[in-house]
Amino acid sequence: MKRLVSLLAVLLAVSACSKQEGKVIARVGSEKITESYLQDKFSEISPAAQEYLASKPGRRQFLDAVIHERLMLIAARSSRVASGEDYKTKVAEKEKEMKEALQAYKDFMLTRMWVDDMRLTELKVTDEEAREYYQKYPNRVTLAHILLPSYEEAEKVVKKLKAGADFDKTARQYSLDKETIRLPPVMYGEFMPELEDMAFKMRVGETQGIVKTPMGFHILKKLAQDRAPEAAAMDRVRKILEKKKFDTYLAKFQEKNKVEVIDENYK
Repeated sequence: MKRLVSLLAVLLAVSACSKQEGKVIARVGSEKITESYLQDKFSEISPAAQEYLASKPGRRQFLDAVIHERLMLIAARSSRVASGEDYKTKVAEKEKEMKEALQAYKDFMLTRMWVDDMRLTELKVTDEEAREYYQKYPNRVTLAHILLPSYEEAEKVVKKLKAGADFDKTARQYSLDKETIRLPPVMYGEFMPELEDMAFKMRVGETQGIVKTPMGFHILKKLAQDRAPEAAAMDRVRKILEKKKFDTYLAKFQEKNKVEVIDENYK
């Protein structure tokens, strides 16, 4: 009985009658319930329930549930609810939602497939390019940072650090980014461009700043630097070079497609 209740819950979610071709198993008024339709419904049921529904009593019980659901749907279609504004509004809202979801999927899939195609052509990184980049930038650095919303606030923090304040404690107190004070090790090309040169030129243990980025005003402390093992670094190097090529491609594309930020709050 519990299985039947669960089954009915699934079936009631089906809002359209079957128009599939196939052997007709039953008729409900002028509508057909075909074998292919029932098979589709079988596939939506859990494996445990499918085992029971494979038996003759199970198939009949399942068919009775489908017939019951179809009778409910036919009755609902001829009711005053079907022509009511509340029902029409809800359907319109769902249609809009599904249309937007479909468009979002189409945009996502097109972009992903375009990038995958670009990786085979414009963005392709050769072994020689990867080796040359690694030879030039073999190191990785580990940093801690403090992010402030204004230059004036960053200045106050710098004064505290110069006076001997602990970097981590100060960051936890003042930084906008309290969750990621200590950053994971990065190779050259993986960090924010505005901070990258400074980060790799600093001495271990040194603190420097203030540097502005789109995120705000940064103060950096260099925690460590070592040479990344070549074999393990090659995948990272390829991604760095691929991103550089992609950024260059988009920059050239943007020259032909003007970008203008209108709202002052986003400038």
